[in-house]
Amino acid sequence: MSLNQSRALRSIEIATHCVPELNACIPVYRELLDYQLVDEGRLPESLTTAWATPNMLGLPYALLQPASGAEVYLRFIETGHAGGYWPPVTQGWIATEMLATDPDALLEKLHGEREGVAFTRIGGPADLYPSPKSARALQMAGPAGELMYFTRILPGGSRFGLHGAKSFVDRPFIMVVGGTSLADIHAFYGGVLGLKIWEQAPFRIGQMSRVLGLSLETTYPMSIARIPGRGFLLELEELPSYIKRRTVPAGQLPEGLAMVSFTSASLRELNLDWRAEPRPIDLPPYHGRRVAVIEGAAGEWLELID
Repeated sequence: MSLNQSRALRSIEIATHCVPELNACIPVYRELLDYQLVDEGRLPESLTTAWATPNMLGLPYALLQPASGAEVYLRFIETGHAGGYWPPVTQGWIATEMLATDPDALLEKLHGEREGVAFTRIGGPADLYPSPKSARALQMAGPAGELMYFTRILPGGSRFGLHGAKSFVDRPFIMVVGGTSLADIHAFYGGVLGLKIWEQAPFRIGQMSRVLGLSLETTYPMSIARIPGRGFLLELEELPSYIKRRTVPAGQLPEGLAMVSFTSASLRELNLDWRAEPRPIDLPPYHGRRVAVIEGAAGEWLELID
């Protein structure tokens, strides 16, 4: 891989979750979060070839879009595998953070309608720092155990220039990745992919400490990578050295939060270690654009869309 490929990543487009059953997830996101079903079917050979995942051919999938109409999607694939979400904690993509107008009202809606069935509260709602314009976040586990964070951004309340939600629950805007070496993660996102990395700082992650059986005062090295353009960030976390990598079933995507798709610079301009040669995909939301997959420092998979 070559270094300093400026603007290799330009926006987050799809967060892909591998789940045991689609029917346990899709109605929940449609009914409770107002996400719209924009495509469904079975994975074609063109896509499984691009991913180098032959054992996923024909698996059912569904693609969902927020009510705001933002072209940032959640994709669920029915693999039959339970796992990939903590507990136990594993390296790789950890959580999807989505914009929301009112995390407190969202908690009331989720617990008031289907408590214990759909979403389970992990933490919050709580302000993230002491300021009248603080971001406020709610952490939930979805029907397959997927970690979903819902965050309110007030005008002028983001040091990164982020804008708030345009619907009750809007698009993913931050993806969280964790590994046992923050230095290696920085080398990948900052060096290989050319993103700007904001300073490392110790940060308390209460839900992580509870799962690991550690003191709630435990801090974890964390930093932020900013994706140029439309207001997307990556949260980079260093996990304890004994945390294992995510299970990757033979010929399939990793379990759980399996892959994040990014619009990118032209794939012809990037010197990266593709899992398979880039190829065009006709399905939504690709619409003929070329795609290819790389693996990050913590074993996380990234799909780049030309």
